[in-house]
Amino acid sequence: MIDIKKWLLEKIAEETGLNTDEISCDEDFNNFDMDSLSIVSIAADLESVTNEDIDPTAFVEYNTINKFATWRAQQK
Repeated sequence: MIDIKKWLLEKIAEETGLNTDEISCDEDFNNFDMDSLSIVSIAADLESVTNEDIDPTAFVEYNTINKFATWRAQQK
């Protein structure tokens, strides 16, 4: 099983060009200047590594790395 928090942190850094130490796990995804295509891409990549369906709209409801990771852990 992958560490969702670490994976999201690294993926957001890759998408935005930020260093992982510049990204707070409590910061709203909207603050990272990612467009909807970036979010859909992250959701698709996460689906491929977890073999689970990820609805990209979950990134709106669970709008930080910590909230998203907690929600995913509760889905298990």
